[in-house]
Amino acid sequence: MDGNDIMELLGEITIKTGFPVPINKTKIFEWTNTINMERKGDVYLYTGALYQLIPYINYTVKFLDAISKLSGGDSLINLAKTIIKVSPYYLSSIIKPDIKEINENNAIVRNIAKLLLKINKNIAYLYEDDIYSGVLLYDMGLDDYFLIHSKKVFQSFKKRNVKKIITIDPHTTHVMREGYPKFIDNFDIEVFNYLELLSNTNIDLGKLDKTLTIHDPCVYSRYENIIDQPRKLLKSMGIRIKEPKRSGKNTFCCGGPLESLSPKFSEDIAKTRMNQLLSESNIIITMCPICKANLSRVKPNDAKLVDISEILSSNI
Repeated sequence: MDGNDIMELLGEITIKTGFPVPINKTKIFEWTNTINMERKGDVYLYTGALYQLIPYINYTVKFLDAISKLSGGDSLINLAKTIIKVSPYYLSSIIKPDIKEINENNAIVRNIAKLLLKINKNIAYLYEDDIYSGVLLYDMGLDDYFLIHSKKVFQSFKKRNVKKIITIDPHTTHVMREGYPKFIDNFDIEVFNYLELLSNTNIDLGKLDKTLTIHDPCVYSRYENIIDQPRKLLKSMGIRIKEPKRSGKNTFCCGGPLESLSPKFSEDIAKTRMNQLLSESNIIITMCPICKANLSRVKPNDAKLVDISEILSSNI
């Protein structure tokens, strides 16, 4: 199964279901089971669903790759394409990611929400309207698919009278700030990133005695200039940061989102980056669901990958 097949499937599934992989949409907001957020407000948490989708994307790619290697694999892939076009939700009964990975990613989103509610109790959440942003379509150059999907997302925002959103990952942040204005006429949604918001407040995160290193996501550091903000927050907790040789705007790629198109190449890149990070600390901070997933594949057992939200919310 080549990259073109994967991209076509992602596009078809997204247009049919609103998500790049078969998933029950309630899975996107099940992280709210233990936290209450308002449904209406002046500003909305918009996760863009990327953290929640990563376990399903990983499993789907592995599943389709395994099928393609079977005898008659091409015929099975064509059958999968047909099923997607006729009944895309059928595949959701087959895609069963690791529940531990699902729970870990839901906890990350929940931690971010807790941090935001600490600085503003009136932040609302979109729940069933927390629709996938379509960022993988945008990143992979699937412009026709992205145009169709982004219009649906924007229309959903308008129906809810959304004027301001808070994003929680680099890819969703960037696509909402750059991609949507390019493709959507009169796009007028204000986009805030949660790390920027937190760093501009006097939030008391408590203290934590840790030494760690940071992996800067390419999109945050090179396109959104989100470099100093996470460091400011960590240092406010008394955390010691050991910078890797490649950091900030000079950061090194994690290998994603190439993992679905060229697994071996992606793995080689991830191994190189992991070695760079481990030379500074065996506790590595990530700020992106794609980075965390890709680096996890090459992480040695004695190393720890931690999303920054886990550290920032540890005393809340």
